[in-house]
Amino acid sequence: MTASLPFRHLISLEPLGLLYGASGRYLSAENLTGAAGEHFPPDSPAFAGLIAAHLPDAAVRDLITAGPFWCRPAAADLDLHLPAPFTLLQESGSPTRCVKAQLSWQNTPGCRGWQCSSEVPAKPEQGGWVPLRLWGDWSSADLRVQTGPWKPVPHLHPRLRDDERVSVMEDALFLEYAIAIEPGVALAYLSSEGIEPGCYRFGGEGHLVQLRCHPVPQRLQQLLNPADGFGPDRPLALITPGVWGSRKLSLREPLDDSRQPAVHPWHSQQLAPGILTERPRPWRFRLGAGRDGKGRRRLSRGRWCVPAGTCYALPPGLQIPPWADWPVSWFPGEGNLRLRHFGTALPLPLRL
Repeated sequence: MTASLPFRHLISLEPLGLLYGASGRYLSAENLTGAAGEHFPPDSPAFAGLIAAHLPDAAVRDLITAGPFWCRPAAADLDLHLPAPFTLLQESGSPTRCVKAQLSWQNTPGCRGWQCSSEVPAKPEQGGWVPLRLWGDWSSADLRVQTGPWKPVPHLHPRLRDDERVSVMEDALFLEYAIAIEPGVALAYLSSEGIEPGCYRFGGEGHLVQLRCHPVPQRLQQLLNPADGFGPDRPLALITPGVWGSRKLSLREPLDDSRQPAVHPWHSQQLAPGILTERPRPWRFRLGAGRDGKGRRRLSRGRWCVPAGTCYALPPGLQIPPWADWPVSWFPGEGNLRLRHFGTALPLPLRL
């Protein structure tokens, strides 16, 4: 019997103007673009901070969030979009891309890996976003992979001194990204707790967003809680970044630290899971008070994560339950906090 899903709300954040995107590196003679550090949309911890600021302490301890996604709140079905699995090989295009080929897991003698049944297009694209209503129906004629419905509006920004509103003398300028989102589009996150609809400040620069609470779509509830779980014939795809490993080491798959020595729970018969992913990316969250004694929050040292869209094919003889039943020991921790509270590695069945 599967556990009940912790997510009871789908919360949309519609920007009232521009949003903040992560800044690039300092400008220098070697780095004139400043775009290397671009990061959008914000990960689940940024959204969790918004919700936690308006909850009593007792509720904050039980808060679980997940994302990011995007939707159109005015649509009847919200038109929720999820990160596309990396098995979809697409032809370049904007704002939509056609799926030209697909990868599938093969586990036959002498052939174990992700294989393409048709000709691979030249320079295929991966990633993007697919509508929830078409998840798993990868052969549908209506399937189009969307690029993100936002664009950066870069501008030079000076770093200011701590004691005066003047720029510092060295490394003062960096390229900052303000993000313009298409009208009618909102960022979306799953949450175990709801708050009152209204205008809130969100992100590092405190930009205004219109917050609305919606019920979790029925189809998403079904996909998050498959009756048969996941197994060798039922690969899974992550729709949120996967943060795995120990306190000091980031990995590409879970590590169960409830046993000593720690074990990889997704290994079976001396075989590891088949992983289809891209290069890891930084994943950070705020934790703890600053050293100035004023109670201000500071960033943790950060982690590496596998990006949303990563796919796993489990080895023979292994069956795992839906995400809600995964042991807490599979998730790394920081202090008394397990990163499960930020909805990391949330999976859906790759095929229905």
